[in-house]
Amino acid sequence: MATQQDESGLSIALVLENALHRFALEGMIRVFDRAGTVQLLDSRPADGQRFDLVLTAAAELGNDGTPELVQALCADGARLLLLLVDGLEAIDPQALARCEPQGFLAWSELEPETLREAVSAALAGKFYVSGTLARQLLVRASMPPSARSPQPAGSEGAALTARELEVLQLVAQGLSNKQVSRELQISEHGVKRHVGNVLTKLNCPNRTLAAVRAMEDGLLTV
Repeated sequence: MATQQDESGLSIALVLENALHRFALEGMIRVFDRAGTVQLLDSRPADGQRFDLVLTAAAELGNDGTPELVQALCADGARLLLLLVDGLEAIDPQALARCEPQGFLAWSELEPETLREAVSAALAGKFYVSGTLARQLLVRASMPPSARSPQPAGSEGAALTARELEVLQLVAQGLSNKQVSRELQISEHGVKRHVGNVLTKLNCPNRTLAAVRAMEDGLLTV
């Protein structure tokens, strides 16, 4: 386990087997104004140890023990950013549903400024999608359905109402149910009902996956 320290106190866990990815991320994080502690983890941290952020690669969520470790870190309050090395095809819907990332960052555009932007957005509770991935989503959305990867039944989203789309757009921006309720001037119970309807219609187990699928299908603007 390697540790890097400075004065500002931000705590980041790197759950990465790929040495190149670790080296690149550590070097970029080192120049952060807020970077405090960076640890490489392959097992549960010591009791009482908490992290603000977890960085891992989408492809590594298929490794034995990685999803469970990431889940445990996030259950303790850490935000999760996923690094996509092989584009959108690297996303495993089942692993995504279990870990609920706060954003996605493409390896092809990884540099200190984009990483800093992604980390800041995640820590602020906003859902982050990097520019390259946003463009890929828009391209896929413009393709005819027959040319896209098969989606689970119900993912087309054709039955979403205008209000459900409004709610989903705000949820994708990282707003809580209470914040959505204030923004749309409807009850929090109404927001919960709309979110439940969206999850059912898009055949998604959680809000994060619903937002990603809606962007893939061109239902949301990024």
